Amino acid sequence: MAEFFIKRPKFAIVISIVMTLAGLLSLAKMPISQFPNVVPPSIEVFAVFPGADHNTLRDTVATTIEQEINGVEGMIYLDSKSNNDNTYIAYVTFAIGTDPDKAQVLVQNRVNKAMAKLPEPVKQQGVTVEKVSNSILMTVNPFSPNGTYDNLFLSNYASLNMVDALLRVKGVGKVQVIGEQKYSMRVWLNPEKMAAKGITANDISAAIAAQNTTVAAGKLGERPGAGQQVFQYTIQTQGRLVNAEQFEEVILRAEPDGSFIYLKDVARVELGSEQYAAMSTFAGKESPILAIYQAPGANAVQVAEDVRAAMESLADRFPTDMDYEVSFDSTTFIKLSMDEVFETLYIAVCLVVVVTFLFLQSWRATLIPTVAIPVSLVATFVVMSALGIDINTISMFGLILAIGVVVDAAIVVLENVERIMEEEHLAAPEATSKAMKEVTGPLIASALVLLAVFGPVSVAPGMVGQMYQQFGVTISVSTAISTIVALTLTPALCAALMRHEEKPTRGVLAAFNRFVDWVTRGYVNSVGFLGKRLLIAGFLFAAMIGATAMLGKTMSTDFIPADDQGSFMVDVSLPEAASMDRTDPMIDDMVAKVSELPGVKHVVAAKGYSLLKGAASSNAGMMIVVLDDWHERNSPEETEFALVAKVQAMIDGDPNVAGMAFSMPPIPGLGNAGGLTLQVEELNGRPIEEMAPALESYLAALNEAEEIDFAFTTFSANVPQLYLDIDRAKAMALGVDLAEVNATLGAMMGNAYVNDFTKFGKNYQVNLLAEQEYRNEEADLSRVYVRSASGEMIKLSSFAEYRPLVGADSTARYNLYNTAQVLAIPAAGFSSGDAIAKMEALAKTALPDGYAVEWTGMTYQELEAGDSAPYLFALALLFTYLFLVAQYESWMIPLAIVLCVPTGVFGALAFVASLGGTINLYTQVALILMIGMASRNAILIVEFAKVLREERGLGILESAKEAIALRIRAVMMTAFAFILGVVPLVLASNAGAASLNALGAASFGGMLAATIIGCLLVPIYFVALQRLREWRRPLATKQVEQQSESQLEQLEQAPQQA
Repeated sequence: MAEFFIKRPKFAIVISIVMTLAGLLSLAKMPISQFPNVVPPSIEVFAVFPGADHNTLRDTVATTIEQEINGVEGMIYLDSKSNNDNTYIAYVTFAIGTDPDKAQVLVQNRVNKAMAKLPEPVKQQGVTVEKVSNSILMTVNPFSPNGTYDNLFLSNYASLNMVDALLRVKGVGKVQVIGEQKYSMRVWLNPEKMAAKGITANDISAAIAAQNTTVAAGKLGERPGAGQQVFQYTIQTQGRLVNAEQFEEVILRAEPDGSFIYLKDVARVELGSEQYAAMSTFAGKESPILAIYQAPGANAVQVAEDVRAAMESLADRFPTDMDYEVSFDSTTFIKLSMDEVFETLYIAVCLVVVVTFLFLQSWRATLIPTVAIPVSLVATFVVMSALGIDINTISMFGLILAIGVVVDAAIVVLENVERIMEEEHLAAPEATSKAMKEVTGPLIASALVLLAVFGPVSVAPGMVGQMYQQFGVTISVSTAISTIVALTLTPALCAALMRHEEKPTRGVLAAFNRFVDWVTRGYVNSVGFLGKRLLIAGFLFAAMIGATAMLGKTMSTDFIPADDQGSFMVDVSLPEAASMDRTDPMIDDMVAKVSELPGVKHVVAAKGYSLLKGAASSNAGMMIVVLDDWHERNSPEETEFALVAKVQAMIDGDPNVAGMAFSMPPIPGLGNAGGLTLQVEELNGRPIEEMAPALESYLAALNEAEEIDFAFTTFSANVPQLYLDIDRAKAMALGVDLAEVNATLGAMMGNAYVNDFTKFGKNYQVNLLAEQEYRNEEADLSRVYVRSASGEMIKLSSFAEYRPLVGADSTARYNLYNTAQVLAIPAAGFSSGDAIAKMEALAKTALPDGYAVEWTGMTYQELEAGDSAPYLFALALLFTYLFLVAQYESWMIPLAIVLCVPTGVFGALAFVASLGGTINLYTQVALILMIGMASRNAILIVEFAKVLREERGLGILESAKEAIALRIRAVMMTAFAFILGVVPLVLASNAGAASLNALGAASFGGMLAATIIGCLLVPIYFVALQRLREWRRPLATKQVEQQSESQLEQLEQAPQQA
């Protein structure tokens, strides 16, 4: 094949141009994201039970729905929360790779089966089943600079005029208004006036339902009819009421004297908010938060730009004194990370070119492998696009690592052509033709080895498989394309461009050549020395294996290294049962203090909502702290991690405030927070409050452990509450119906929902609730009345009384068990693996019988990944060996190649450990890559040693020495091209630097060891295994011992001539 392209170079050039153009076209339409789609699909089930507490929700809603959902196909875990704010929310998480649409249908079918068993108020509200968008792409905050508009107006303006427009932006999957205050027709009941007129909550609810209704009145004059109809009229009448004045005129009862009792006689009606429990602020001003979620497969960067453009257009229609701010944009980190990756890519290419020139010492020769880099990398985008792989940090890391790989094949061809031209004094076309006959086999073999490495790991299941697939496809495809380029374009360019050139005799390049010759002689002599002392070589190999095993056992483990993402979260709370009147100033004060910290750009806050609880809570609040751009934060005190520590110190320094400052999860969509997430389960069905002592003991043990910096839970069994003890016998004696009691309580204290009204083209709720003055304290119980069977109005206090108690304010469940979630942050100097091991060990000693722990979120995926990594590494090594066995038709010779792999693994782990790094996903990818890269180096040496032994008849040791003498320059050139290509990864310091450093350090150390140590040991492996092979099966001919000294001397002179 090479002969064809040598004679037709333009054909080879056209092929490369077409591949490059196809790659550029594919690149233009590929989506950009931070990570590939590795987040397990999650389906949200949401229900509302007006007036219900968490116990009622758990017993009537949670258990009913979850019993049906449990075990649905593909589910890996089910967690839920029943809250005192009348809401129930469950998340059904499925295995990675499950079709989200199918998962939603499966869950919806199970929920439909449960619907008949749910309480009537829940069915009236409806149970929603939705796909959960993975993570917030960005947030937008509308606000009033001068305070003209309050949160109620801004929230509804956003809902009416912004949300729908943003949903129409291509790539937007969901828009959620956090701190939303939907309009509601608020009917504020006066129980004393109601009692005076004999009106109950049921009377009011029934009257509103009857008079605020949709009426289909029909038509007049419509066929069929008698005679000729001249006109046809549509009949209209008063249907739904539209404003507070109309609701005030709702008739509750007609009196005997012909007068009427109207709603306004016993209640105050106004257009208000559906809820007053939570609201949000931006930079100290009231402002709803519009959280925008990206649709699966969308280009995150493009979506963010389109959202910004849409907001600019919408802002043109804003009323006076209304503005907006994009308060959080995750694509800022993505763009800066990708900029860092592309900058690293550019620097790596330049360094590879410099290394190539340093070895080849000719601009003509340097141009040939340089051309191979863009062709191979850009053409890779064609296959990536076809396989649905987007532009993300993982796939780009693969391309950076591929730089040194793709130039490898071209260098092998070029170096061999140059050697033959010098040794045999042939013209470039003839030398190229001869060189290609020698290297075509090794080129294809080395490429297939790398494919064999990443082939099995690319189809691994779960998150690790998805990650490895990104690396594997980019590296494998670019390697395959570079091999095609090396077999087509490179020989064509060699034949056209290569010239006989004199080697420099002085200067830097001459000194470099002398250094390479000195290194070559050193390796040849060392191979000769160790080849006669195999026991020493065996001892060195055993020592290296032992050191590698020790490093593997003692080094800390992580899933993904933590990066400064430019923002973090804060979740804080006052003592249990604190009111919003106390929470508001606490949050305002915290926002002011955090905003003053150097490095903080602005703070977005939500009052009355706990992110970690996932529910409204009057004593809680949360903040998103957005930091200045990375290049503006030059001090170590302004890093995300330093600022998180400062904010945590603020929280710890206030005795009235509890809470946690934490980084966002490394992979968006996997949990609400960084760190470790554990579920402590109570297995025997006891009341959830009984978990408190066990949980307190466990948390105390965790916070004393040196591996844990901070452990925290939102669970509390000490929330002050009131228990209404109804004397049922006394109620029956007074003729009071318990259903009437429940309805009255729901209306007076529970924000009862009646029906809907229409305004501004949308439907809003009509809600009943007692005026504030009638629900402030226990004494107000005496001001609530119910009607007896005789029509008499009876005080609730006549047969019921409150008594204080403490208990939980929500019930969390995990896989059908009552649970409490524990969040933990590993201490400085300890990895997540260390912390996980300690938490599991303490769970066995600190928790009593009847309790168990399960991991969830990011930690669940980390453990899944950690369990599979050793097997994937072993599988990749096995596939490589089996392929080499098939290639060489030998069980022994391939061992000489794969035995070089531990050298790369040792180098990678030793260098990472010297930098204080951990074994994480990127380290594991680099280790698997070392199987291919170390094997490629070894193949170049073993292939030539095998030829020298079997075809030219040299002795085993002499074959090994001559192979290293002939190939060390090519091995050094390709190896150092790869090593210097990853140096920018090691030195990266901007956004996303932690991931770049982890991948670069392992790759750098591994390849350095595989080159320096491997080039010494591979020939020794060949000597030992070839001797064993021939001892078991002697050569058919003994020409080996009869070679003339002249041939040997001629071969020994080859490195000097090269």
